[in-house]
Amino acid sequence: MDLQSHSAELSQVLQLIQHLFGIESAVFDNSAALVVSSSKYLEKKGTIVHKPSILEVLEQDEVTVLNPGNMPSCIGCRFNGNCPATLEILKRITLTSYPVGVLSFSAFSQQDHDKMTRDLEFYKGIISDFATLISTLLRSASGTVDRDALDNHLAALTELVPDGLLLTDQDGNIISMNNVALGMLTGSCLKSIRDFFPTSLVDSILEGDRVETHSATIDQQTTFFIISVPVRTRGQISGFAIRMIQAGTSFQPKARLPETEAMRGSGAHMTSIKRRMSKIVNSPSSVFISGETGTGKGLLAKTIHYESDRRDKPFVIISCANIPESLFESELFGYEAGAFTGALRSGKRGKLEMAEGGTLFLDEISEMPMNMQAKLLNVLQDHRFERVGGTRTVQINARIISASNADMAQRIAENRFRADLFYRLNVINIEMLPLRERMEDLPELLGAFLNKFNRQLNAHVASFSQEVLDLFSQYSWPGNIRQLENIVEYCVNMAEGAVVQPEDLPAYFIRELSEQQAPTLKGVESAAIREMLNHYGWDVKGKTRTAEALGISLRTLYRKMDQAHLSDK
Repeated sequence: MDLQSHSAELSQVLQLIQHLFGIESAVFDNSAALVVSSSKYLEKKGTIVHKPSILEVLEQDEVTVLNPGNMPSCIGCRFNGNCPATLEILKRITLTSYPVGVLSFSAFSQQDHDKMTRDLEFYKGIISDFATLISTLLRSASGTVDRDALDNHLAALTELVPDGLLLTDQDGNIISMNNVALGMLTGSCLKSIRDFFPTSLVDSILEGDRVETHSATIDQQTTFFIISVPVRTRGQISGFAIRMIQAGTSFQPKARLPETEAMRGSGAHMTSIKRRMSKIVNSPSSVFISGETGTGKGLLAKTIHYESDRRDKPFVIISCANIPESLFESELFGYEAGAFTGALRSGKRGKLEMAEGGTLFLDEISEMPMNMQAKLLNVLQDHRFERVGGTRTVQINARIISASNADMAQRIAENRFRADLFYRLNVINIEMLPLRERMEDLPELLGAFLNKFNRQLNAHVASFSQEVLDLFSQYSWPGNIRQLENIVEYCVNMAEGAVVQPEDLPAYFIRELSEQQAPTLKGVESAAIREMLNHYGWDVKGKTRTAEALGISLRTLYRKMDQAHLSDK
């Protein structure tokens, strides 16, 4: 069978996979030609396929590639050793017991890799079900199975998720729904989404834009989050797939940060941080995180979110230093259609709306423009706001976490930050100490980063030499943990053996280390001068005897005293 002639139907199946499970997918025919794929798959891997990999699946029925680019079947592939995918599951598609193609699920990030490996058997079951669906679809097209069997199979698949799922035509008329949606909409007219969704939401859906986590209340009692994506047939919108999520539910296992992003450190400081964090993760109170650049403020904010009962809701980041002042209000609050020249016809949600039910992380909050600070204060007080150019009040339930490496007391004293806003943000304060003040965590951090980059770079570096460890312990780490991570990545790239040697370190690190040690020598020198002046006296006679004892001229002694800020007693 020629799968290319069924590309439109297959494309709809891949859209359903993306909508239900967030998985990038592709279908190949039995000659290893790409038939259809998700947009990200096409962007990352293109249309050229490594034929032996597909033939292997056709022979074996199912193949899981845990380390793409580094498997025996990858030999000869243009991505050998450098595959953009981080995990792939491939399943044979059959028609009357004859292999006609392959369905592929792919992950292209470490986060998606970790999500799929945590529940690998679940995703293997999903790909098997969809391969069967495609087989049923092909048999329906050839007239060997009736349409009811196909609809029943599709309906069974939609029952895999505990959310309400609707399929509509291009006008919003309901074609089908799963039992969960039927239960959610009991008492409503079920002919069209216009019968129970707000007009503004229906208009957004039918315009063809992807609608994400839009809040809708049905029958003035139950609130759902709505996600909608258009279904396209031969490039034209033929309908819509709509997902209704009741507050607090999710089809995925509870969201967690990938292990590679875990907060590392078992010293006194990190133990205290983790203990305090455990007490406040589920509190709605605002959190302010202070600390130097690179100490892990953003990671702590993420950890608080993913350890809380908000973990299945969005974690939205806004960097206050990177947004032009003129765009800040629309970025934070969003805007209505026609609010200003160049505004999207459909309007746009702001970061506050996107974070509904979850967490909004305001990074570098000290850089927020003064005019925005008053507006944010009102939001924190009233838990509501209006979009730019709008009159409708939007209620919000998002936890606010902010962070800065600036001296906020100084910013307030200089009238660059509102004290009343800072009081609202700084309900719970957590300070992240610099790495130089928590060096007891260095071995654990080095081990974690070494493992991370060995996996990413397919390297086999086992450890650091004692000389390198000594250099690390002497360095002041002005860039903190972020700098340490970058240096470990450099070393894993450069190491010629299993043990990192000093010659594998970046040149700037050695140069800065020598510059940092120079002031230490000067400190020893100034301490010696002070001690001798205390012994001989701080008068001219004592200074003369001190200079003689040091073997330097009196003029040189005065210069060194001036450099060391040693004044007469």
